[in-house]
Amino acid sequence: MEPDKEDAIGQIRDMRVFIETYGCTYNLGDTEKIKVILTSQGCEIVETADDADCILINTCIVIERTEREMRKRLEWYSGHKLFVTGCLPKIDYGCGGVVIDPDTIHSHFREAGGHPQGNPAILQVAQGCPGHCTYCITRKARGPLLSHSIDEMLRQLRGRIAQGAVEVQLTAQDLSAWGIERGETLADLIEAIKTVPGSYRIRLGMMNPDTLRPIIDSVLTSCRDDRIFSFFHIPVQSGSDRILNQMGRRYSRDDVIELIWTIRSAFPDARISTDIICGFPGETDEEFLETIDLLRAMEPEKINITRYSNRPGTPAAGWYDMPDRYKKDRSRRATAVAGEIFDRIYSSFIGQEMDLIVTEVVQEGSVTARDHAYRPVILQEALPIGSFCRAMITGHRRHYLIGKRIS
Repeated sequence: MEPDKEDAIGQIRDMRVFIETYGCTYNLGDTEKIKVILTSQGCEIVETADDADCILINTCIVIERTEREMRKRLEWYSGHKLFVTGCLPKIDYGCGGVVIDPDTIHSHFREAGGHPQGNPAILQVAQGCPGHCTYCITRKARGPLLSHSIDEMLRQLRGRIAQGAVEVQLTAQDLSAWGIERGETLADLIEAIKTVPGSYRIRLGMMNPDTLRPIIDSVLTSCRDDRIFSFFHIPVQSGSDRILNQMGRRYSRDDVIELIWTIRSAFPDARISTDIICGFPGETDEEFLETIDLLRAMEPEKINITRYSNRPGTPAAGWYDMPDRYKKDRSRRATAVAGEIFDRIYSSFIGQEMDLIVTEVVQEGSVTARDHAYRPVILQEALPIGSFCRAMITGHRRHYLIGKRIS
């Protein structure tokens, strides 16, 4: 059903609520805010559906397989009092349950007056994006760019620090687009955040090369602070200029190379993360190999590999979609190359000492700590979140390092 934009979330009062969340960091941030809203309305957040009076599903539709899973979950809970939010109801109001328009969550959160607890803290600095990607359904679901004010971001940051957060993740559909429509830039936001005292650390979210390139120098200057991880998530999607043009990405392979060179000139030990799409419509094997060559040139330490998924309502939806077997083959080849890159980089850290901050409890007696570039280091010790230590790197498991605390 179509949502009552003002009152849908207000219907959930004095109930026990079970929440399932899917998708990106931004969706996780919405769920954090929802919990604050519902608690202010007399609700209790419970851990299982069996203990709940109602179910709330925060959905993702970034690829077809994920959307199918969302619809299965909604069908599974169809016998319950069900609420649904996230990206699915933005493209299909008849998806099931009572729809909570995600655009209303931010205003309800401000009215609730509280702040989420826990670590990491997710700071949603903007919603939507100014992009033109021909394959992306999230742009349709989340709409045009809407940047939140610096004052609002500082209010939320202070609240999260007061609740004990030591890692703060700045997130948006495109972080480096923040402020474009306001005549401001991401560097302005980072500089303002740095005025807030505390021993917290800032992790920057995904930044599109198209919006990052014009401001890269000022962003790098603003990142020269011990509280900001030297971590840069820059999704390139393809190494072929022709495919990038078909994708509507508005930058070239050479632009990416120059961007990575600029980052590493400022922060030689920076950790680079990227995303690629395998099997975009019309992509030849030679063009896929251009993407592999770009990955080797970039040497990212994290690569999110996705097989192209046709999304209805996007410009690319009507284009020829190659058989899945080609996408799967290219995905396997990209994964193998990624593994080679990760092994080479992480092997080079064995025997080195690192200064770390503990950010997460993995399980009893084990924690994840991060170095200055947000590299994950597993320590087999029960250390408190937010504590600092020095460790010797003794090994790696391709996606993380293993360390032993020495002080």
